[in-house]
Amino acid sequence: MDKNSIIGFVLIALVMMGFFGYQSHQIKKQQAAQAQLDSIAAVQAREQFVQDSIFLAEHPEIAAAREQAQTAPAAVPATAQAVYSDPLLNAAVSSAEEFVTLENEKLEITFTSRGGQPWSVRVKDYTNYDKTDLYIIREGGSDFGYVIYAPTAIDTRKFNFGIEKTDDATVVMSLPLSNGGCIQQTYTLLPDSYSLNQTLALVGMDGLIPANVQSIDVDFEADIPRMEKGYKGETQYSRLNYYFPDDKKPESIGNGRNNSKRFDNRIEWFAFQQQFFSAILRAPNNFSYGEFSINFAPKDNAEGKLMHCGAQMRADISKSPRIEVPLEFYFGPNDYKGLKAYGHSYEKVIPLGGKIIGYFTKWVIIPLFDWLHKGISNFGIIILLMTIFIKIVVLPFAYKSYSSSAKMQALKPFMDKINAKYPKQEDAMKKQQETMDLYKKAGISPMGGCLPMLLQMPILWAMFRFFPASIELRQQPFLWAKDLSAY
Repeated sequence: MDKNSIIGFVLIALVMMGFFGYQSHQIKKQQAAQAQLDSIAAVQAREQFVQDSIFLAEHPEIAAAREQAQTAPAAVPATAQAVYSDPLLNAAVSSAEEFVTLENEKLEITFTSRGGQPWSVRVKDYTNYDKTDLYIIREGGSDFGYVIYAPTAIDTRKFNFGIEKTDDATVVMSLPLSNGGCIQQTYTLLPDSYSLNQTLALVGMDGLIPANVQSIDVDFEADIPRMEKGYKGETQYSRLNYYFPDDKKPESIGNGRNNSKRFDNRIEWFAFQQQFFSAILRAPNNFSYGEFSINFAPKDNAEGKLMHCGAQMRADISKSPRIEVPLEFYFGPNDYKGLKAYGHSYEKVIPLGGKIIGYFTKWVIIPLFDWLHKGISNFGIIILLMTIFIKIVVLPFAYKSYSSSAKMQALKPFMDKINAKYPKQEDAMKKQQETMDLYKKAGISPMGGCLPMLLQMPILWAMFRFFPASIELRQQPFLWAKDLSAY
């Protein structure tokens, strides 16, 4: 191995050491910042606990209602005794469950009257690895609802809502109250879209909700099923994301590991993200609190579950004769351009790499991929062409490296003479100076051998990050490969 190659490898090693050192330093800074935030959150939690304790001591009926909401079962048998002072609520506990379906070109969503919530969500354009229908939420695989303190805890998941109105795009479900008011949930499935808009309306309940109650609970849990053949890859790229307003990118937990987080910050949206599909819930007015958990199922579980995701949120309300809480669901693929079109930073759930790698992915890999796909339908050929294109881009630098290496070989007799001329250690500076003069006369740069390797690293790493997360490659065969996204 010539001296030029040795210098190149040493420089690469130094760059890698510097990169990992920088990453380690950044991680320590983030851990220190997180520790500070945790300390602040702990203090705030203690203060909130004291305030809640004082408030609940002054309002024993609300304390009893919260305890009831936490301990009562989600489903109450038809023979259950009356537990609410409102007879219409007691009647709704044991009334018959009904189902209704909304459908557009991309989604088929079935709703249950029990809680007035989605019962199942099927994505029409895609299938599981075994070609069966793809459900982001299987039948009965989720639990979505509100807890309203009015002043008794009213957990919407315990009641059967009446289906008031339904058409091709909208379903309205209501839970009437004896005072003439109602709890109303309106779902609207947008045409040719993966979006489902939902509005909760508390009508005529301003006199029932205590003055000190300024929020309601919003709970969403779901069992996300397996959709890919490879369990390891699917869990590695599946997680729970949560996005703070105007932040650069979402935070996340998961990636194959069970975890939970709690925040008192305002949160715009969160996502139950499988490798290629997501269930996202966004609050246009932001959530004021969030508690998240994710637990992965064993590989060979009989139900075919991938993970269980949970989110316990809080939404602020203002007292009025009609209190409305708007929400937006997204049930669909993790397609970069499609998610970006929503304008809510949904596309940031796709793991494109860090700041430098992500830059190459967004501005080099994705545009090149899309450009090639306009004229070529075979994704295997696209990958080959992208590889060739990158090689062509770095070819001038590679040529310079090979030329530099050849010149170094030609200069070896002269280098041997210099080494023989200055054999002593104290003559190292003279030997180095004469060596550099020789390089200059021959037009050789010591950096010429390692530059192409350094240039290729971020581009190749960007490709490595992009392909496993690219839904375009999902279930696409090429030669012996049945699924390019798995390679």
